[in-house]
Amino acid sequence: MKLMLLSNCMFHFSLRQGTIVIAISQIFLSGFCMAVLVLALAHAMETREMVAIDTEDALEREALEEISSKHLNTKRMDMGHHKATEELYLLYCVLVVTVIHFIATVLLLYGAAMNNRHFMAPWIMVKMTELVAGVISLFLVQENCPFIALIGGNAGAPKRVTVFIGTMVGLYLWFVVYSTYKSLEIKKGLTHEIHDPKKRPATPLPENSKLRASGTQPFEV
Repeated sequence: MKLMLLSNCMFHFSLRQGTIVIAISQIFLSGFCMAVLVLALAHAMETREMVAIDTEDALEREALEEISSKHLNTKRMDMGHHKATEELYLLYCVLVVTVIHFIATVLLLYGAAMNNRHFMAPWIMVKMTELVAGVISLFLVQENCPFIALIGGNAGAPKRVTVFIGTMVGLYLWFVVYSTYKSLEIKKGLTHEIHDPKKRPATPLPENSKLRASGTQPFEV
């Protein structure tokens, strides 16, 4: 099954120019996301430590005082600590994915600038994985599942629409890069077909053979 390839990017840029623009814009976007995620991780770690300290203080107070509902506050603290831990692990996962995407985008920029399709393959695979994850999050995620929590924490209708639009835009960008990849593959194939070192050039016939061939023909009287 062959995919329909694009001939340009947004009806204005060529495929190579569009790929370079995509790579540069996503490098800046990934760098910004990594900076925000590092700050969010620092805040989440601080929040987790504060909740842990408050939980220990609550356990000490309940051990010293006789309270009728002495386990109520502790359960709330445990739930808060559990939620803070989940958010921390989620941020770690998103940061790892963002770093992988950043590295693949740098390779994409190099491959587009040098007309080397092999450096484009990592970005194509990483982007396809992200698109599949986005499609799965649209149809298989529950209302409060943290899988779609990259943009908020629940999976309401507005956020599903946002993920759908982002997935469609990402799919178009993927097709632009994939078309560039296939066009370079076709050009490389034509180059190898024209300049094949295994093919030997045809040897010209010597002049003596031409004379002998012409000498064997009869003359008209």
